[in-house]
Amino acid sequence: PQYTSPQYNYSPTQSPPKFLPTLAPHHDDSINYIPSSTYNPVYSTTTGQISTTTDPPTTSTPAPSTYSFTPQSQSTSYPNEDYYSFQTPSPNSQIGSSSPVAILGDTLKANGLYAMARYLRQSGLDMVLNETGPYTVFVPTDRAFRALLVQLGGPDRAEVKFKENPRLLSGLLLHHVIPGAFKVDSLLDEMTGVSLAGTQLRVNTYTTQDNEWNDVKVVTINGAKIVREKGDIVIPQGIAHTVDRVMFPLPVGDIVQTLQSDREGRFSRFIKLLQETGVAPMLQGTKTYTVFAPTDAVLTDNELKKLLEQRATARALALRHITPGSLYSAGMLFYQLRDSMNNANQIQLSKEAGRVKVNNAHVISRNIPATNGVIHAIDNLL
Repeated sequence: PQYTSPQYNYSPTQSPPKFLPTLAPHHDDSINYIPSSTYNPVYSTTTGQISTTTDPPTTSTPAPSTYSFTPQSQSTSYPNEDYYSFQTPSPNSQIGSSSPVAILGDTLKANGLYAMARYLRQSGLDMVLNETGPYTVFVPTDRAFRALLVQLGGPDRAEVKFKENPRLLSGLLLHHVIPGAFKVDSLLDEMTGVSLAGTQLRVNTYTTQDNEWNDVKVVTINGAKIVREKGDIVIPQGIAHTVDRVMFPLPVGDIVQTLQSDREGRFSRFIKLLQETGVAPMLQGTKTYTVFAPTDAVLTDNELKKLLEQRATARALALRHITPGSLYSAGMLFYQLRDSMNNANQIQLSKEAGRVKVNNAHVISRNIPATNGVIHAIDNLL
């Protein structure tokens, strides 16, 4: 198939810009698209004009979460780095440098991205991505893949999972690829698009500070930060950008659906608070929000029942845990104030040594992606 670079128009008075890949639906209802956990998307939507006048329909049924789980702390240590090395391919995976399939893999390896090269080869997607295009590939670092393997129980368990269900690996890799070649500077805040896995990707841009308090522009894709020093890598099929983590878990639905889909069921009381106070519908539309979600350990059933007896107070409390826009940890400053959806209250964010604090609460699970924002789990009420 022939692909053309996506086109978009954007001004402050218009809707946020979108990726418009020819492979994906061009309607705004793609924002509320719930990807199948089997990664077998079928696009029946025809190319058309973007409509932003009405919100897409939503469903109260939680999205499937077969392969989604809440990420653990980002600061993962590796007792045996060699055990997680990707630099020595197995004999069966050796291919000649003259082979067309070797082009993408060799380019990635030349930039120190051995893990992605290995998994593309293992899944057979290197051949697919060499024969079609153009594409933009977001390539996690080897360290990011090592962190994923730890979360999956180690490399041996991960290999078993990948072999038992090849679609898990191929779907995860295709989640990092979009049609069209985009350089870093062309990625605008709140651009959205559909990956080759049929899942939604969202760009966010932030201005942060380095250790010398110089302003630094940060670009993220579903919260994964693009490594500027290894961006705009020219590959035969388009452009590759290195990112600092694997974009996993995949978004399974809007914010409410994502809370409902938590594998440990940690947010049942917060969900009830959102529903009983009428806040939930706001989190099921197309506007983006950041939610600091207290876990069930924070609030007992009796405390929630008493709180709901005063609906105005309960609603104000719920809104205090929500801020407009998508704020991933990569965009957080050492200290900042942000307006909450409760106009009377701001929230105070601080970040030190990779740990994030919101008012008097600590973020215990961060960067949980949703199709219309991001969720951070916290250990206290704000």
